[in-house]
Amino acid sequence: MSAPFVNIHTHAATGDGIELVNIDNFESPPAFAFASAGLHPWNIGADGGLQTLAKVEEWCVGGRVAAVGEIGLDRCIDTSIELQKDILAKQLDLAQQYKLPVIIHCVRAYSDFMQIVKNWPRVPMIFHGFNGNVTTAEQLLNHGAKISFGYKLLQDNKLQAVFRAIPNDSVFFETDTNPIKISDIYNFAAALKDISVFELKQIVFNNLNRLFGNLWTTGWSGQNYY
Repeated sequence: MSAPFVNIHTHAATGDGIELVNIDNFESPPAFAFASAGLHPWNIGADGGLQTLAKVEEWCVGGRVAAVGEIGLDRCIDTSIELQKDILAKQLDLAQQYKLPVIIHCVRAYSDFMQIVKNWPRVPMIFHGFNGNVTTAEQLLNHGAKISFGYKLLQDNKLQAVFRAIPNDSVFFETDTNPIKISDIYNFAAALKDISVFELKQIVFNNLNRLFGNLWTTGWSGQNYY
């Protein structure tokens, strides 16, 4: 029997396989058992995001989230990179304390992360929507990071070369905010690797179990997934 599809980062649950749902509304606790929450660099705000950080910590303490994210660095926004790094560090500390993976948003800041992954070696990091080159991918993987590919994989020849080059035990797939089906990404990715979709689903499902343990199982109501 086939393993389920795994969508490691989405902002809108579809019920298609196992989905790590990113929480964008902090007014109420996550409605999904398998959820991620974090202060995105776009949303830091004038107060440094103190209220959101407090809520993220509350949900970590209460076991309401399975990952911290999406969090990260973005050098294309006005918020100072120093403040972004400070906020990121606070959330990486939370993830380390509560033994949670993190979903990383990274825009023109991969060089910054080369040092960051060294400073938090015990925090599993998934770089979502990866769009770097092979060298960057290999450097991140050498420090234990994982890489998630989204709809751009279907469009970008250079990104396809990255995907072909990296080991299978380091990959995930996502839809993020795009309406594409996760199955469409799997179908394309399997062809790139010259393997069956059945095999790719099992590979990514195994990656999920290694990284999250049983954190995902409470939110999964599917059957016959082995």
